Amino acid sequence: MDLQKTWNRLEHDKLNKPVLGIISVSKKSKHPVQKLIDLFKITLGFSVVFEMGFIYLLIIMTQPIVKLFLVIMIIVYLFFFFLNLKILKNIQRTFRLDLNLKTTLKQVYDNTQSTLAFQRKSSIFIYPLAATAGFLMGLAAEKDAALMMQKWQVQIILVIAIAVLTPSCYYLARWMEKVSYGKYLNQLHSLIEDFERIEKQSN
Repeated sequence: MDLQKTWNRLEHDKLNKPVLGIISVSKKSKHPVQKLIDLFKITLGFSVVFEMGFIYLLIIMTQPIVKLFLVIMIIVYLFFFFLNLKILKNIQRTFRLDLNLKTTLKQVYDNTQSTLAFQRKSSIFIYPLAATAGFLMGLAAEKDAALMMQKWQVQIILVIAIAVLTPSCYYLARWMEKVSYGKYLNQLHSLIEDFERIEKQSN
């Protein structure tokens, strides 16, 4: 029976059937949902590391214009930290096998895809800010960054740096997203399609 085969795939991935409703997943589970949960936890960990780095730079840097952009980056990373935390909590809370399995899998898939898409769009605005912050810190190492930014030559260099770094970082992030999330999202999508096919056959 197709439904049994699909369930066996979940069992093979070490996804345990619930007893009281909430899903139980082994820490060593290879199930795509557990892998997505692990990836969101890793992302949160990197966010904390970057936040600590920005806060440290904010403390040691003395020039106001540099501090301004560092504060902006701290706010941005704080926002994405809570965004990813919200999605992680939502996946852990809503993934229930006592309800409609296809619906819960689809909810996890859609939430993850929408979050990643939002972060990709937001990165178009974030990368120029990050490039500017790094550029200003480089200037501040030896000179007055605010004063140097008044020179048209420096402004042109900054524009070129942003023009090069923004698409480069964007496509690098897309590649990293595909490598880390792509495999498990494809597996999850395959499971959803199996359940949809089973539903059509049973009707």
